[in-house]
Amino acid sequence: MSSPSRRLACLLIAAVLAPLAGAQPMADSVVSRLVAWRARTDQPVTLAALTAFEWDTFSVVRAPAGDAMANCTREGLVPCGPELHPPAGTQVQVLRFDRAGRAVYQERIMVPSAYFADPLPSAVSRRRATLVTCADGTGRPLWCVQSDAAPNLRSPDSLDSLNGG
Repeated sequence: MSSPSRRLACLLIAAVLAPLAGAQPMADSVVSRLVAWRARTDQPVTLAALTAFEWDTFSVVRAPAGDAMANCTREGLVPCGPELHPPAGTQVQVLRFDRAGRAVYQERIMVPSAYFADPLPSAVSRRRATLVTCADGTGRPLWCVQSDAAPNLRSPDSLDSLNGG
């Protein structure tokens, strides 16, 4: 099979299997929406405005990095930045959403502009899940949950506004 034919076959297989596996396209990724929001503004954002599913609470936990991105080095199907290939024992942040005590969505945070500050948020209610930019000791921008004392809030009109639509 020629290289273009192999690439097309891989893309078709991925398109068929992704919905079966419950995978979301990158445009629907909550982490990609956090990154897009930060690139557009430094204003607070409600996490509910960045999600397209129902949830009651969210948390950010640390977990082993696990497997590297599949097919990254194969014919350029997926970007291959070093942040997508942390050593297996490395701890990464994982954004997790729960509903009625059960996980409904989780996603590894592999992009520095989507990292959360310590202490990591734990079981934050949907009502209180407003994120603001805060900084670590080096001045790197991180996400923090807004305290009740800072009511300044701005949220996108729709999820499509983050995708340029």
